[in-house]
Amino acid sequence: MLDKLMAAIGIGSAQVDTRLEADVVRAGETLRGQIHIKGGEVAQEIDGLTLDLVSEVTEEVDDKKVRVPHSWARLSLTERLSVQPGASQVHDFTLDIPLLSPLSIGRQQPRTWVATRADIAMAIDPRDQDALRIQPAPLHENVLDAMAALGFRLTEAPLNRSRMNPQTGFVQEFEFKPERGGRFSHLDEAELAFLPSREGVLDLLIQRDTKARGLGSMFAEMTGTDEQFHRLTLHGNETRQTLQDALARNLS
Repeated sequence: MLDKLMAAIGIGSAQVDTRLEADVVRAGETLRGQIHIKGGEVAQEIDGLTLDLVSEVTEEVDDKKVRVPHSWARLSLTERLSVQPGASQVHDFTLDIPLLSPLSIGRQQPRTWVATRADIAMAIDPRDQDALRIQPAPLHENVLDAMAALGFRLTEAPLNRSRMNPQTGFVQEFEFKPERGGRFSHLDEAELAFLPSREGVLDLLIQRDTKARGLGSMFAEMTGTDEQFHRLTLHGNETRQTLQDALARNLS
């Protein structure tokens, strides 16, 4: 009886350890790994194992911007399991990584991790966290390379909670600065965001923010009307040159 009470508060309880095949994965590909379960000092029933992909997103709370954990993908692995004292179990898993996943790029990369939860009746749920870096898919890379070819430098890529992407509940904003004296030096900055698409693979939201030039432009900047938006549907077969031309037209 004492052993069961101790296990209920986490002492001598079953241990759960998720081991990723790799801690770096590309968006659009598959994450693979194993969940290792080690029985504790008493027999226990696990009602289920759950994997969550979690990232820190920025949201406004009481007029302040704060970073909070946000679960944006989930995989339920098993139903009820019996774990005997000292016994070991291994469960393989695969999890598709969406194209709209948060990409680990920019100076302050969004923090993402895999959170594993074991639902154990009458006990504190064992939890495990494993850091994960998500690299751009070829389509992302072509867009980013096209921006670089136009003379833009990526600065930040924050995650913001947003209803514009119901698939994950956030939008990642890729913020760029133009090179001085270059073709787009009239811009203060440019921002891109990948969104769900009805007709293509992804939609690309393009925002251009012009610098104030003269009283009229200064007034436009103060009122926020200097920001211009364009939406470009991506089918996944665009070349870097095609993307470069399309971005140049929308940013000019």
